[in-house]
Amino acid sequence: MPVTIPLSEAVSARLSMPVVWETAVARWLLFTGLSVALGGLAGRGLARQYKGKFPGALPAPWALRASLLGVASSAWLALIAAGGANLATGLAHLSRLGSTTAGRIAGIELALFVIAAVLLRFRQPNLSVLPLLGVVAAEGVRAHPETIIPVAGALITYCHLLPAAIWAGMLFYVLRAAYSWRHHPADMQGLMRLYGTAAAWLFTIVVITGVISALVLVPLGSLLTTTYGVVLIVKAVLVAVAAGLAVAGRVWLHRRPRPGVGPAFATKLECGMIAGVLAVVGLLTALTPPATPVRPAAAVRLHRVAADPRARDAAGVRWPSGPGRA
Repeated sequence: MPVTIPLSEAVSARLSMPVVWETAVARWLLFTGLSVALGGLAGRGLARQYKGKFPGALPAPWALRASLLGVASSAWLALIAAGGANLATGLAHLSRLGSTTAGRIAGIELALFVIAAVLLRFRQPNLSVLPLLGVVAAEGVRAHPETIIPVAGALITYCHLLPAAIWAGMLFYVLRAAYSWRHHPADMQGLMRLYGTAAAWLFTIVVITGVISALVLVPLGSLLTTTYGVVLIVKAVLVAVAAGLAVAGRVWLHRRPRPGVGPAFATKLECGMIAGVLAVVGLLTALTPPATPVRPAAAVRLHRVAADPRARDAAGVRWPSGPGRA
């Protein structure tokens, strides 16, 4: 993904760079906010389709809180784009925000989260879905696959991020709803079964698009020899563990829990595991994948700017070094 660092364009993002870890944490918070907001709204819509008796009111999604988390994390990313790992520098050079792809996208995502938060504050949850989907679209443009295969890469990210966010946020919401129904175990299990059916389809899409994205970003020979490949393997292991916990949760649905016990412990662990997956994804977005772009448009633009002084001045490029993308 694009990461703004005070290095030349040719330098790749590495774990030894402080800006990589800062970007990873900010991205993790952004993905968490997006998932809890979008998935929470989807989860409430799913829970309303429950055909049994409602033993109590459904809890309100934490969409507003999650959108505010998205505002904070996207603002953090904007400062990183403007000043690298130095937030003070970012505050002092906010005018640079529009000069980089990372800065422009962070600014757009900040505005979209603000719009979503305002709509949620005025009790317009259905309309708030639109700016949240806009964040997904912005992530598609920013993400690694788009830099490797233009247009098709963005579509891969859309098809991967949207169901992943809904899956994670929906699980968190349904767990909250199930816990509020814990004194009515039959209804609680019925709600969890409803979620399980939807989650199975979402998980299938996430796995298929995740494999496609991995094949695009990491040549098989680089899987064990690059930092990106190793972190990708860690992500795959965590997803596999989450899937195993989901299966264990489905087995629990065939039992008769005592009133007041709440959802299966395996399902709670699954939710925590998915949070770990989001953290690893945040790190992956801050690293540089080993794949070579099909059409290195950035390199072509750099060559043209370097060859034309007028284009160089118009682009605000200062040679030999300047803010770069990795």
